[in-house]
Formats: sequence, structure tokens, C-alpha cells
Amino acid sequence: MNETQPTAEELSQHSLRTFKGIEVGLGQADPIATIAAKLEEQYPGHLILVQAGKFLHGYDRSAYALAILKKYQLKLVGTAAEPHIRVGFPVGNFKRRLWTVVEEFGIPYAVALGTLAIGRTIYVSSQPTGNSQVLESVLPNVIADVIDDLKQRGEVNKAAAQQLLTNPDNTSFQLKTKAKELDLQLLQDIIKMPRDLRATYGENLRVCIGRILRGAMAYGLEDNKPQLLKSISADVDMLKHYLAQAPRLNGLKLAFEHRAGLAVELGKLVGGLIRLQGVQP
Repeated sequence: MNETQPTAEELSQHSLRTFKGIEVGLGQADPIATIAAKLEEQYPGHLILVQAGKFLHGYDRSAYALAILKKYQLKLVGTAAEPHIRVGFPVGNFKRRLWTVVEEFGIPYAVALGTLAIGRTIYVSSQPTGNSQVLESVLPNVIADVIDDLKQRGEVNKAAAQQLLTNPDNTSFQLKTKAKELDLQLLQDIIKMPRDLRATYGENLRVCIGRILRGAMAYGLEDNKPQLLKSISADVDMLKHYLAQAPRLNGLKLAFEHRAGLAVELGKLVGGLIRLQGVQP
């Protein structure tokens, strides 16, 4: 029996890629989780965090502890065969962030900073009264239950999205709601901007979100919905472009990640509506 191997062109054409801002979810192994597991064996009972880019990630037992004690949001990552729960926060000032965990709950921590290329440095808390027994109370079955719960929520969200797209009236309401929420958040940001940024950068944001909001308001009565949705989608992309500039502007304090997250959610809804319009007769 002869086996035909795919060509380099076919591999490139059909390979699965991930793009910044798009979460694949379950389906891709997380190498940082393996590092965290090894550190957990080396430092039992410690809160384990590993640097990944500009963020620190905690997995499974550590993630669960931070979610319960500090209200960090859990995310389901890894493969279907080896799922993990994860939390993350910016790496800057991590000692100040984690000190409350040590001070209030007596949980010691071990943080791995660096990368595979340059090597990793392990920082272990020097709290003499660290209580390593706290994390040991988080049993594996607890983590498994949380993972199952997150999987079920994902299925519920998919079903809700499908229902949303098949109900035009509800879709129009959701489109308006998300657009108005983003408009309000950006308006609050623009008001707080320095005058020069408000007159330039802020004006770009206002014009862009204004077009998005007008399109959302007109969606319910629009005859040519596909064209209107494409226009809204282009404006959402423009808005995400402007939001991506925020971290590089001096003197600008903007909750970039939250605002960008709202824009991404709005873009997903608009994209789903475009696909729905494309299959309708």
C-alpha cells in the first residue's frame, strides 16, 4: 500500500493557524502548563505562576485558588484529552499582586520569569509563615468539576449564539446593546483624555463608534442588511485598529484590554450575522 505525503504547499494551505485576538480554545496543547506542573512538583503547596509573554499564567490548582480568593477569571485551555484551567495577569509588579495572597491566606508562591530562549529565573516567596497546606486542599476532582463546568458553559454559549442568530428581533436588540455599551465606555474614556489627545485620537474614536452605533440602530429597518453589516464590520475593524494604538500613546490611560474585548465581541456578532445573511435565500 502506497502512502502519499502532503506537499509543502498543501501543508501550508491546510495547516491550522491561530491569530492574535482569536482564541482557538480546546484543541491546542499549552506548553506553559507542562512547565507549571514540573514547578508544582518541585514546590508543593506553592502558588505556581509562569511567564508567557507579558503575562503570568497560573494553571489548575493555582488558577482555581486565584479565581476563588482573588476573583480572577478562569479560562479553559489545552487539548480535549488534557484540558487545563488557567488565569493570567500582567507580569509587572507581580510581587505586589501576590503579596496579599501571602499576607491574607498564608499561601507561598513560586514565579518563573523569562523564556525558553533566555532561560527562566524562579522567584520563591520568603514568607516564613507560608501555609503550604492550603493549596493541597484543592483536590484533583475539584479541578475536574470546574473543567466540566466550563465545557458545559461553552456548549450553552454556542447554543445561545445559534438561537440569537436565528431570531432577528433579538439579534437587533443585542446588536444595539453591545454597540451602546461600547459607546458609553469609550465616551467615559474620551472625557478623561488630555485635551490634545481628545481632539485627535479621541475624535477618531468618536467618529468610528458613531458610525457603528448608527448602523446598529438602523439594522432592524434596513432592507439591504448584508451591505449594512459589512459597513459596520469595517468600522469595528477600524475601531480595533485605533484601540491597538492606545498602549503606544503617551499620557493616555485607557482600559485597552476591556475596550478591545467589547469590540471583539461586537465584531463576532456582526460576523455571525453576515454569515447568516449569506446562507439565507
